Amino acid sequence: MQCLADFGIYHDLQMTPQEAHHITLCPQWKIVLNAMIESRRNELQSKAIKQDRWNNREADRQAEKAFVEEHKGPGKFSGKYGPQPTQPWGCWLEYNDDLILSEAWDAATEEFSED
Repeated sequence: MQCLADFGIYHDLQMTPQEAHHITLCPQWKIVLNAMIESRRNELQSKAIKQDRWNNREADRQAEKAFVEEHKGPGKFSGKYGPQPTQPWGCWLEYNDDLILSEAWDAATEEFSED
């Protein structure tokens, strides 16, 4: 009768104590009870397997993090792959006379075209 109360059947069906006692004596009740126990056992086993898998994945993540932390160092390979930054280019003209400066500037920029 305690099983009926634990599974909520006694309260849900609003049985009298005599009805509950009669149900527990039936052979079908044993079948139902064994099926419910097996279902709970399978559910518990499934949860344990999921927990073990999660723990293993977490341990792997921790090991990977520790490995990367231990083996990181100066960026030995940085910049070997991928596009390299381009260096800006140009010219520097310095003159004290404005007339000479404008003539030199015109001569220097004449050779360059806008791309």
